[in-house]
Amino acid sequence: MRCFISHQPRPHSNLQPTTAIDNHRETILLYRALLRQCTYLPDSAARKYMWSHVVERFRAYQPIARTKDGPPLRRRIKRKEPLKALKDARKSLKYLQRANDGHMPQLRNVLEMTYGRVGKRGRQLMAKLQALGVLDAPLSTITSSGEISQDLTRTHKKVPQLSDEILALLKSQIKQGSSRFNGAPLREIQPKIPAVNSWGRPFPQKRKANFIRKWYATTMERLMPPLPAVEWERLRDLASGEIPWDGPVPRRTLGTTSADESPPEAFSWITAHDHLPHRLTSSTARVVEKGRHEAMRTNPHELTPRLMRRMWTTVFQKCPRLDWSHEKGQWVVTWGRIGKQSDLVFDAQKPMPAGMFDGVDEDGKVCRE
Repeated sequence: MRCFISHQPRPHSNLQPTTAIDNHRETILLYRALLRQCTYLPDSAARKYMWSHVVERFRAYQPIARTKDGPPLRRRIKRKEPLKALKDARKSLKYLQRANDGHMPQLRNVLEMTYGRVGKRGRQLMAKLQALGVLDAPLSTITSSGEISQDLTRTHKKVPQLSDEILALLKSQIKQGSSRFNGAPLREIQPKIPAVNSWGRPFPQKRKANFIRKWYATTMERLMPPLPAVEWERLRDLASGEIPWDGPVPRRTLGTTSADESPPEAFSWITAHDHLPHRLTSSTARVVEKGRHEAMRTNPHELTPRLMRRMWTTVFQKCPRLDWSHEKGQWVVTWGRIGKQSDLVFDAQKPMPAGMFDGVDEDGKVCRE
């Protein structure tokens, strides 16, 4: 005999809305809370970018998308798509709150999103260079080393090829090393395609093209896009201290509501953390953040001018600048460096200075006189 067991939903401390009215009200509260947190970010460029990013993400889920020329276009939205979007919005709200409270990983990621090191803006900056690196090359002209010859006797699918700008940027990033970048380092300027496959037969042309496309996509994900000159110079001045920091944005007091319009328990968690952060009396002080994981301990930092210069310097090191040199007749890549950091970067292509290891034996021990 079969036994049917009804699965009851587990109770949750934060009650979630279940009706369409509750979803609509929570959406408005989340939207206002996210925009409020964007105004508290310690960087003016981050405030503008995150504000526009939040507005753009919420407008993407509107059923009607208005166009300049033509009638309004309706966008089909799946049934579970708004619920997933609300869940992502809750996570984003907590993420911005942690960044404004002085948590370094979250604040660093917000700055990297603002200056195009990660996220959508980074892909937009790289899209301009990627468009120049696509060529209609025939598959039969792809050599075993991954290079594409100039024999264009037939037309096939587009095979990506590095332009002069991307090639100069790729060579420069490889020389910088992997210490300042996240993820796997870049080591090759062209893919290495084997001459034969596992069966000992010549590598097929279509597999060579697919190999090049895969290598090109992976390289573009790891390559740091160049920052515009105006933003690059402003970030340099912020990191060096030439442009003083304006200080933290003062928090606004929470609005008061009447007894009849008090928010229900389902939305009380949205404004639970929207208050002035507790200033730590020492750098070793730790606080317990209440939320889904009450036992999770965090160590927020007080936002000071020195701390912000360190954060801007960390992001500035990942920002290249691409300029055309009329004297050299080639593209020149300049990476962000502040102070004596240029002396600490080791270039493997240059020979080591003479006498660097004088007085030390092969085991690294100091020789006795």
